[in-house]
Amino acid sequence: MLTCPMCKKTVRPASRACPTCRTDLSLLADYVDRVEDGLARADGLARAGDLGEAVWAYLGVLEVDPDNRTARRQVGQVAAAVRQFDRIALGRRWLDKLHRQARFRRWAEGGGRERRVNRVLALSTLLLLVGAAFLGGWWLGAGHGRSSLPSEPTPELLPAPQEAASQSPRPPSGPPRPTRL
Repeated sequence: MLTCPMCKKTVRPASRACPTCRTDLSLLADYVDRVEDGLARADGLARAGDLGEAVWAYLGVLEVDPDNRTARRQVGQVAAAVRQFDRIALGRRWLDKLHRQARFRRWAEGGGRERRVNRVLALSTLLLLVGAAFLGGWWLGAGHGRSSLPSEPTPELLPAPQEAASQSPRPPSGPPRPTRL
């Protein structure tokens, strides 16, 4: 049932005008029809088991009528189920992390002579690689440092004698100094 916004009387949904005040109710009737069609479609999809499409249909109803109780309740139930699933998934991630830590701990503790040999081999390989990287860096740095510094100044770097004579000194700043004779 529709309520006329002008006279506040109840009107049948099929009528396009209020019988009392003759207000045009076609927009309101289309609005109610659209909400009812959306709810029926969403309900049918939910009963058929297509919950993803049903949620989208309920969200479509909420776009038209944000205060629709049925659509809000159904979407709220889906949101609660998703939150519960996220909590369970978080617990599983935590449990998997514990299993990985226990696996690492068992490996680190070692069990038997074979694992000790593997650990020693891995540690010696790591130390050998670090030492090789250190020596390579030292060798590159020492060789580069010697080649970049010239042993004596080259003529290109020294100022030409003509340029030095032609350049006049800058006048001193401040008051002039007295000269002695």
